Amino acid sequence: MNQFELRRVEQQLREALQDSALSWVLDDVDAAIAAGVPEEKILRRRPQRRGDDTYAASPASAAARYEVVNRSEFGSVEYEASRKRGTLVIATRAMSDEERVQLLLDAVKRVLVELPEMELESLKMLRIEPEGDTGSRSIAEAVVFEPDENAQSRRSRTEFRADRMPVERRARVSQLLAEATREVHS
Repeated sequence: MNQFELRRVEQQLREALQDSALSWVLDDVDAAIAAGVPEEKILRRRPQRRGDDTYAASPASAAARYEVVNRSEFGSVEYEASRKRGTLVIATRAMSDEERVQLLLDAVKRVLVELPEMELESLKMLRIEPEGDTGSRSIAEAVVFEPDENAQSRRSRTEFRADRMPVERRARVSQLLAEATREVHS
C-alpha cells in the first residue's frame, strides 16, 4: 500500500471505532502514537580537526562537538566499537503510516479476538470446583476488564462478554485482520 492508501485505511478504521462501542480503544492507540517508537542511537564525539577550539564557550558549539548516529548504520563490530567510544541513548521517532495502521489492526484484534478468548479461559478456570469444595463459592458468570485506575480516558469503557461473540465469528474476524495486515505490508 502507498502512503495515501494507508492514511485512508487509518481514517476508515478510526471512524469505524469512533462510531462503535469500541471508541475507547482510540485513547490507547493515540497514546501509543504520541509516545512514538523508541530507537537505540549512539551519541559520540565528532572527530576533532586541527585548529578546532576544544574549549568553546557557547552551549551550541559544545553540542556541535557531538553527533547522534542510528544504530542501523553500523555492523555489529562497528557498533560495539562505537558504543565504547560513545553513549547508547534511547530516542523516539514518529510512527510511520504503516505502523499506525498496524497498531490499529492489532488493537482491534486484541479487543475482538484475544480479549474474549481470555475471558472464556478465565471463566473456565473459575468454574472448576476444587477438590473438597462443597459448593461454598458462587460460580463466576462474567469477567470484567477494568481500565487502569490512573487512566485518563475520554471515552467510556465497554464491558465484553465472550459468549456474545461465537468462536466462529472471532475466528473470521481474526482471519480478516490477518488479511488486512498482509495487505498493509504489501
